[in-house]
Amino acid sequence: MYLQDVHVENYANRGKSIGMQMLRIFMIVLAVGSLLLGMMVPPFFFGTIGFGLLAWFLGTRIELDFDYSYTNGTIDIAKVFTKSSRKKFLSFEMKDVVAVAPVGTDPVRGYEGRGFKVIDCSSRDPQIKTYEVVYHDSKSSNNGVTVVLMDLEDDFLDAMRTVSPSAVHKD
Repeated sequence: MYLQDVHVENYANRGKSIGMQMLRIFMIVLAVGSLLLGMMVPPFFFGTIGFGLLAWFLGTRIELDFDYSYTNGTIDIAKVFTKSSRKKFLSFEMKDVVAVAPVGTDPVRGYEGRGFKVIDCSSRDPQIKTYEVVYHDSKSSNNGVTVVLMDLEDDFLDAMRTVSPSAVHKD
């Protein structure tokens, strides 16, 4: 028997943040106000430039997606902003995973409300099944346990189950 590399990808689309959109509109209004004020008092043109750049920066961060990648026992999570800018966010090994189960089910219920670090990498869509991935994090100060919320599909769970069958629970 020979071993194959296992690679599975999955993603969660969180969508556009209403708060970020409102903040961007506010910055645009401030930029226009600075422009109008700058016509009377020239130093206010610097405010136009500053508020304009801030509105542009917020525009690049409005939409957020999470890409999950499973490769030979390593789970990598990346943030993707407005479908153009990708930033590595989190990485951990399956050997450190204690439990993977849908939110609120028995295998992960014992980790809720105990002050552990919770990282939400889900779409926050109630129609999509969200899983809690509980793992030991040696870098964490919260008793070494971190909980990650992820929207996982069956192929991703099956790949995780090959390494840690007792930790992965689909239902």
